[in-house]
Amino acid sequence: MHIGQIQLVTDLTDGQRVYPDPDHSYQVQSEDDPSLDTTIEYVERRGDRLIARGRNGKDYLVSGLGRYELKTIRNWLRR
Repeated sequence: MHIGQIQLVTDLTDGQRVYPDPDHSYQVQSEDDPSLDTTIEYVERRGDRLIARGRNGKDYLVSGLGRYELKTIRNWLRR
């Protein structure tokens, strides 16, 4: 399973991590902080929440109230 396949928190077991799809990357966005710009390493289920770990070392709530939005970035394969 990859990040793009998650529909519900219950798609993962507690502590399970999923990583970006091979040809995509993900960033978090916030209406409250438009300057936020970090790429996501993985998403992990912690209890009844999904937490995204940014390359900046910070965790971002991506489920429930007050969550950040995940933005999909297509990584075109170079030939």
